[in-house]
Amino acid sequence: MSARIRRVGILGHTGRAGVRRAALALTRRLARRRIEVRLDGRLASSMRRDDGLPLPELARWCQVLVTLGGDGTAVSGARALAGRTASLLPVNFGGLGFLTIAESRDLDRAVNHVLAGDWPLSRRRLVSALVRRGGKTVMRGVALNDAVVKGAGGVSAIHLRLRALGHDLGHLVADGLIAATSSGSTAYSLSAGGPVLAPEVEAMVVTPICAHSLGSRALVLPADAELELRVIGSFERMVLVLDGKVSTDLHARDEVRVRLDAGGVRVFQNPERPFISALQRKLGWQGSRKRSM
Repeated sequence: MSARIRRVGILGHTGRAGVRRAALALTRRLARRRIEVRLDGRLASSMRRDDGLPLPELARWCQVLVTLGGDGTAVSGARALAGRTASLLPVNFGGLGFLTIAESRDLDRAVNHVLAGDWPLSRRRLVSALVRRGGKTVMRGVALNDAVVKGAGGVSAIHLRLRALGHDLGHLVADGLIAATSSGSTAYSLSAGGPVLAPEVEAMVVTPICAHSLGSRALVLPADAELELRVIGSFERMVLVLDGKVSTDLHARDEVRVRLDAGGVRVFQNPERPFISALQRKLGWQGSRKRSM
């Protein structure tokens, strides 16, 4: 970042061990450097402080948002920063932490690199989704990882009609459908058999979940494409879920439109933890020197 960092926000998972202690220590260290720090409201309350800010307000105020938690905390921070100038520094205090760029033990070093301007920034695209019912938009939202249409109970198949790239893609009967960003390609979409995209790839992955057809496979759409879904129905209630957190009910004849959002979120990159290294260490991507043709 070219401008001197003067305002840092901290978003922490209050259920993770060590987060409150790390947030307090980081606040004190930054204060000694004359950097103002504000905490997310829930984290502040868990530390018996009354000066916390709601996450949307914190995202507007800060120049850098440090997340202390796992992938879920990083996703929450990214969604709050969508379209803003502030940058995200996700640090892993959780389990997998695939989206994070440093481990908890390296928090101080990561912050020092960011303040010194040593670490580059990358732009991550988000996916936007809207639901139209009877000609009116009834829901609109964004997600860092994915937008998922599925049955609320996870028992019955759903029936959709798909359209993209100006053409009808036909009917889909499946347990659900995932529309993922490159960031989300290593999450739910990967588990459903979708391809892995490097973070720099601006594309949308459309992955059926347990499709009831031999011909329904994952599809990669270009950055400017829009996926249109028409809800035919299901034997159970259907929902649209964004990043596994925000959901809305879907009705028969609803239209769901999904595309990459025009904005994005800026995320610091750790040169010592490239994407391929994360695939190997976090997701078990493997090869063998012994194997040959």
